[in-house]
Amino acid sequence: MTHQPKETILLVHYHYPPMRNSGVYRNYFLSHAFAAAGMQVRILTTSNVFRLPAEELPPHPSITIQTIPTFDYRTLASFFSTKKKQGAQFSETTKKGKLVRFFMKMQRSFPFHLLLGEGGLVYIIAGFLAAKKSIRQHNIQKVYTSFMPYADHWIGWLLKKSMPQVQWIADFRDLHAEPIYKNIIWPGLQCRFEKTILRQATLLTAVSDGIASKLRNLHPHVITVTKGVDLRSPKPHYSKFTIAYTGSLFLEYRDPSPLFSALQHLLSTGMIDAQQIQFIYAGKDQQKMAYWVEKYKLEHIAVYAGFVSRNQAMEIQDKSHLNLLLTAATPEHAGLMTGKMFEYLEAGNPILCLIQGSFDAEIENMIKTLNAGYIVYDPPGNGITCEQILSSCYTAWKEDGQISSSVNIAILETDYTWQSRAKKMLDALG
Repeated sequence: MTHQPKETILLVHYHYPPMRNSGVYRNYFLSHAFAAAGMQVRILTTSNVFRLPAEELPPHPSITIQTIPTFDYRTLASFFSTKKKQGAQFSETTKKGKLVRFFMKMQRSFPFHLLLGEGGLVYIIAGFLAAKKSIRQHNIQKVYTSFMPYADHWIGWLLKKSMPQVQWIADFRDLHAEPIYKNIIWPGLQCRFEKTILRQATLLTAVSDGIASKLRNLHPHVITVTKGVDLRSPKPHYSKFTIAYTGSLFLEYRDPSPLFSALQHLLSTGMIDAQQIQFIYAGKDQQKMAYWVEKYKLEHIAVYAGFVSRNQAMEIQDKSHLNLLLTAATPEHAGLMTGKMFEYLEAGNPILCLIQGSFDAEIENMIKTLNAGYIVYDPPGNGITCEQILSSCYTAWKEDGQISSSVNIAILETDYTWQSRAKKMLDALG
């Protein structure tokens, strides 16, 4: 009896294995979902994986990883860094500098990202040649690349131009031209460039409807494929009533002020006992978080865990009573589904989501459908306030020693598996 050979898919991911950044775990888990579906998975990634602070996440037995020679700013940063695997992770304090902010915008923008951005020309050319060879050797019909960096999409574009029979999925975890963060220069030029590149793609995928709606201006075939979840077993909570934030801050767009203002008032009026509450921060931006903590005189309840591994961050999420989510929205752009939201869903504890800006229908719908927690806006609307949420949750904790979670596990287990995410992509190719 002859066996049908497994189909092979080629994934081009600069960040693989993932750095300590929840946004890039998506590609790791999707690669495993493709493998679990019976596919052979071949991955091309940067040689900088040996220099960057990567998570120790083991690859699936059906996954083959090949590194691509790379010389970019991360390569240079690692040469001059005194810390092992420091890479080029800029703190939010560093990003405040006008020169640094301009450089970051420029290195993300066409044509400068070809020389200054992650990957760069060496990575793009070497990746294209390695991918072309792999496609021919293994009869590969499907290629998946994911932004950021744009270097991965450059490789996909070159492959599609030279091998038009290949089906190319171009994925977006963020927008290249971000209307809220304004993180590029010359937006008009970027739009024309991006439309030219993406015209070659077979399918565009996006992590949210908000991003997908913008991509439809660039390509006719776009679908939303959110992150998946891998539910974790419940763990005993901290002995103190605990609110945790385990992620990055971003310029002025992730601001915990509504929470800290409410905490300051509840503590000063004695409605919450300072001996029975703690706020835990884990992430690379301790200096900026400490500024907010000191502004609201909350040093006595603040705990700083440092820049922790993914497993350590998940343990904090699992043991906390409320997990804080910070994001932003405008009337022109909403649905910024941060990777942190899905980590919090995996923990199963209530989420306190602070949205800076305007109403976000997509996040509202997800939180309410899953019964996953609370949403507060800054500036405040007519809904529930942080003070009301904290008072209610603290009272429940005082009475029962815990806050009962009612996250809709059934929906998560059926609609948000990584296998369903991978299947949706493959089905959309036809």
